Amino acid sequence: MWKKDAPRYRWKRKAARWAAAAVVAIGAATAGWNGYWYIVGWKAANQEAVRLPALDSSPSSAAEAAHASRRPVEQAAAPLGAHLGELVIPKLGVAIPVYEGVREQELRRGVGHYPASAWPGGKGHVVLSGHRDTVFRRLGELGIGDALVIRAADTAVHYRIVRIRIVDDDDRTVLVNKARPTLTVTTCYPFRLIGRAPKRYIVTARPVQTVSLERVHNEW
Repeated sequence: MWKKDAPRYRWKRKAARWAAAAVVAIGAATAGWNGYWYIVGWKAANQEAVRLPALDSSPSSAAEAAHASRRPVEQAAAPLGAHLGELVIPKLGVAIPVYEGVREQELRRGVGHYPASAWPGGKGHVVLSGHRDTVFRRLGELGIGDALVIRAADTAVHYRIVRIRIVDDDDRTVLVNKARPTLTVTTCYPFRLIGRAPKRYIVTARPVQTVSLERVHNEW
């Protein structure tokens, strides 16, 4: 009986080895794929920001900031995945690409723009989101008064951070319309937690000036 069933047992052992090898291969491929996109996202926030024009405190610049909503920077009605511009964080020395949409496809490559939110230059609420362990891993280093800049086409909109708060992950108030132009940057929190993060880190900023990069380049 044992000799008769031996081939069958050998086949089962061989099948088990193949199954184990397949599981290991799939796991390695998945880890490699996720690792690749992690590196892509990490590098997106690991680049030096190009030179930005300094803010002008003259009365004319104040008037320019007050009327920034009348000069749209770029039409936000773009297809998902489209490159819209860059989020520059001068304090951290990074310029992170911004893409239309907050799917994993966009968040793996940089910062995502919520399609339902506004784009700089209008009177609405601009909402950006990014991963806490790649593009926004150093977001916690920012404080009230620090600068954020959205650069698109030939225009840079300068913002100053006015509020930082932590909310539950199901708090939808960060997406509501605002009475004045506002930039909200969101990411998961805590930053170094392994696994699903239960909170959201919210940075709120107000526009202070809109600068024509074409004019600045000509001056340089």
